[in-house]
Amino acid sequence: MNIGFIGFGEAAFNIAQGLGTEGITGIRAFDAMMDDPVMGKLVHARAKEANVDLMASAVDIAKWSDTIFAAVPSSFTLGVCEDIKSFLHADKMYIDVSASAPNIKIKIWELIKDSGVLFVDAAMLGSLPKDQHKVPITASGNGAAAFQVRMAPYGMRITLAGEQAGAASAIKLVRSIYMKGIAALMIEMLEAATAYGVEEDVIASLAKSMDGIAFTAHLERLVKGTGIHCKRRAAELKGSLQLLKDKGIASDMTVAAKHRTEALEQYGFAERFVDKAPSGWRDIIDVMRNKG
Repeated sequence: MNIGFIGFGEAAFNIAQGLGTEGITGIRAFDAMMDDPVMGKLVHARAKEANVDLMASAVDIAKWSDTIFAAVPSSFTLGVCEDIKSFLHADKMYIDVSASAPNIKIKIWELIKDSGVLFVDAAMLGSLPKDQHKVPITASGNGAAAFQVRMAPYGMRITLAGEQAGAASAIKLVRSIYMKGIAALMIEMLEAATAYGVEEDVIASLAKSMDGIAFTAHLERLVKGTGIHCKRRAAELKGSLQLLKDKGIASDMTVAAKHRTEALEQYGFAERFVDKAPSGWRDIIDVMRNKG
C-alpha cells in the first residue's frame, strides 16, 4: 500500500506518525508551503519526525499513491482535486479529510465519479494530537466501506455513513453546531459566574442537573421542554441579559438563545400538546420543519 498525503499540516502529520507506529513505512507527502521560508521549516521538521518523504507536487503524490489523503484547508480541497483528477482511476482510493462543507464534497465526487476511483468523504471527530491515526472517523462515499476494510487493521477507527458523498461532512459540521456552541456558551456562563463570585455554586448546580444522565435523555427533556415552555424561558433569559449587561459582559450566546427561544412561540407548542405531551424531540422539530 502506497500512502500519500496532499497537505502535511497537523492532520496529515498526526495520521502519518500514528500509522508509522503500526509498521507502515514509505509514506510520502506534498505540502504547498514546504518551500516557504517560514512555514516550510515546520513541514520539513514534521516530515522528518514522522519518517515521511516529501515529493515535489500534488500530481507526484497522485501518480505514486494508491491511497491518497487530501488533507488541505477546506478552501483548497476542490482545487486540489481539479489538479489531480486526471491521475485518479479505479485502482486508487481518494480520501478527503478536509473540513469542507457537504456541497464541496459532492462537487468533488461529481468531478471524479466517472474515473472509477474510490472516493471517501472522511470526517474526523476527535483530537488528532491525542488519538493520531486512531481519531474517530465517520466516512461516506462509494469508497467508504473499502476504506474501513483497508485501514482498520492498522488501528484506524472508521464508522460508515453510507455511500453519499457529503454525508460524513454533514455529520461533522452539524455536530460542530453543538460542540462549538456549547463551548462558547460555557465561556459566557463562566465569565458571568465569576463576575458575580458564584462560579463554584453554578458549576455544582449544573453538575447536579446533568451528571450521570445520558445525552439523549438531556436532548429529549430540553427540546420538548423548551418547545412547550418557550415563552416563559425566553422571559427568563431577559433577566440573564440584564445580569450580563450590569457587569459589562458580552452576551452574544444569551441573545441568540433568547431569539431562538422566542421564535418557537409561533408554533403554539403549549396549546398543541396540552392534552398529550410530545413523544420525543421529533414532534417539536417536525412541526418547525413543516412550518407549523
